Amino acid sequence: MSNDGINMSNSSEKKGGAKVPEYMNKMTRQPGSLEDPSDAINQAAPGMRLETLVYIRWLAVLGQALTVVIVLAFFGYNLPLLPVALLISASAILNLLVSFSRKPSARLPNRGAILYLFYDILQLAGLLYFTGGLTNPFSVLFLVPVTISATNLSRQGTFFLGLVTLVCISILALFFEPLPLPASSLVLSDTYILAIWTALVLGTAFLSGYAWLIAADSRKMTDALTVARAELAREQQLSAVGGIAAAAAHELGTPLNTILLVSEELAQALPPGSDAADDAALLHNQAKKCAEVLAQLSKGPETERFIQGTAHHNFVALDNLFTLITEKYKEGGKEFIIQTEGDMSDIPRLYLSPELRHGLGNLLSNAAEFAASKVTIDLYWNESLVRVEISDDGPGISEEILSRLGEPYMSSRRGKGGMGLGVFIADMLIKRSGGELSFSNRAGGGAVAEILWSRQRLEKSDPFSN
Repeated sequence: MSNDGINMSNSSEKKGGAKVPEYMNKMTRQPGSLEDPSDAINQAAPGMRLETLVYIRWLAVLGQALTVVIVLAFFGYNLPLLPVALLISASAILNLLVSFSRKPSARLPNRGAILYLFYDILQLAGLLYFTGGLTNPFSVLFLVPVTISATNLSRQGTFFLGLVTLVCISILALFFEPLPLPASSLVLSDTYILAIWTALVLGTAFLSGYAWLIAADSRKMTDALTVARAELAREQQLSAVGGIAAAAAHELGTPLNTILLVSEELAQALPPGSDAADDAALLHNQAKKCAEVLAQLSKGPETERFIQGTAHHNFVALDNLFTLITEKYKEGGKEFIIQTEGDMSDIPRLYLSPELRHGLGNLLSNAAEFAASKVTIDLYWNESLVRVEISDDGPGISEEILSRLGEPYMSSRRGKGGMGLGVFIADMLIKRSGGELSFSNRAGGGAVAEILWSRQRLEKSDPFSN
């Protein structure tokens, strides 16, 4: 249907039913939850610094070379020097290549770090194969790569490296070149080798699991502190903006009342129907809107609490919510098209909170200002997710600003009277309602503002419950 510049359509009716789009793969977590970021970390922990891995490998190469020299020089064991030297040299050469190909301060992705440690396990297994297998006391070094992975890499990567380690340990328990020990030396029995194998297997499992849990707890705490600091900083910024708004409301009250009075008198004194009379009426209407905004800014917590306590009945369907909000912006001559994609019999009904009203209003106002002729509002919902996409047919958002939208005083309207607070305030208010706001550009031109809510969080019976 179409009504006063607002068109509504149901995309699911056109397409034969609502499909689940790609964005359903995004996290539908509740913003502000400290569990979700850490869960993401648990699933895909960041990689390690290349400098750290290179340093550890240089220590390993130095230790391996020094051990071979000591065994040959002081114990006189006839080791297979050629394959042992080749394996140690390969590690040294690979380390040099990695060091020169990338900056030492670079951070390897999770997969790259796993492959790095994977090679170290195989190199150690090769050395142990030529030097006694599990009878070599240095077989305990198998625990090192797995422990490093458990404390720094993902759960999947640690499991993979642990599995590779167990396979190598099992092979070395059966197949290896015995050490050329003197005839009088102690010969280890098969039972003792089995005991060593068992100890290494249990040690690998225990150390990797314990280290991973400790590291995961540490990452959770770090992430929680990061989120808390970020939210505190944003709240402080919003408080500062609130102080500015209160001061502006106070200072602008008197001159605005003067403008209202004078414009009303001019409209009455001028000939009806003249251009000057129309201009005076327009000036009066615009000043009246400004006065209403200032009145909203001047409302204290007590007033807001009173409104909240008496408005529990104020629930609207999702499409009607945007119909109500867009009424304010029809005078600009821009067309608002509301498209729905979902089961209309199960459309979300939500409380028209001040956060939603002002947050969405700021986004729609911004879209209408920069749109050439129309603003499209796409609504999607299912049993767990509510998605809103506000797009315009304007010039879009410049790339240098796109990544910083949401910061205070960041605006593409510099020089046009904009303070850069609209998107910042909208972002904060939508977050208070439980949503996540993001921006992008359409391929065909125009900006897109996307909002995702958890339906359970958005559509709650008591809008003032925590």
